[in-house]
Amino acid sequence: MASKLRSAREAQKAEWQAKLAQRTDELKGAGADDGVLKKDTVIRQLKAKIREATFRITAIEAREKKLEDMARAREEKKAAPPKEKGKKAAAQVEEPKSKKKEKKKEGQEQAPKKESKKKAEAAAS
Repeated sequence: MASKLRSAREAQKAEWQAKLAQRTDELKGAGADDGVLKKDTVIRQLKAKIREATFRITAIEAREKKLEDMARAREEKKAAPPKEKGKKAAAQVEEPKSKKKEKKKEGQEQAPKKESKKKAEAAAS
């Protein structure tokens, strides 16, 4: 019964919920209390199947949402203007390199020059 279709999983879940309701009605009709209902193996199995179906449905929803997001992103990418290749792209690549060199030069000029220990001792004496 492994199905990746949401409709199939929802149908399975509805079927198991109906069976669960029927089983609880049968046991209550026989005079069973809540303790017996909690320990009944058939009820526990049906609840487990319902939990599993709920989990599978949420996984299917997540997969569908991801596919929609990817399709939307693909459409946006197609609608965006194409990037130009050539001289403009090359000029844009070169500019950051030159800015880095300029910053490095400015940093060297602004940094105070260190004096050697011998010169500092000679100036102090």
